[in-house]
Amino acid sequence: MAYHFKLETVLGLRRNLEELAQQKLARMLMLLEEQKLRLAALKEQRLELIAEFEEEKHRQMLAPVFALYVEGIFRKEQEIADGQVLVEVGQGAVVQAREELTVKVQDKKVMEKARERDYQKFLLAGLKKEQNEADEQMVLRFGRENLH
Repeated sequence: MAYHFKLETVLGLRRNLEELAQQKLARMLMLLEEQKLRLAALKEQRLELIAEFEEEKHRQMLAPVFALYVEGIFRKEQEIADGQVLVEVGQGAVVQAREELTVKVQDKKVMEKARERDYQKFLLAGLKKEQNEADEQMVLRFGRENLH
């Protein structure tokens, strides 16, 4: 008789949910990395703009051009602040995805442990059945009086 775990479909579901949680975490980590790279690029652009502005300040500069540089630097700083917010939100999403993955892994491990215990019971029942059959054969072969 072959072993069959009654909750095999539940175990399969838990495995699938764990895999989906792993994929979600990988996606969140990738998005976070992209956001960090974009933030770094924005900071680099701001530094370049400031350097260009400082270079232009040494020459004679019209007021509208000066205002344009100041406005550009201000906008870059706003973009950087927005980028930092996105990075923080992404980090929170990664933490949440990790927690979800931890829960899914624990759920799967619980089911696997239940499967292992059920399998051990199955093996023990098989051994007892074999022992009973062997005892029965001994009784049939030698009779009850010869066993004592």
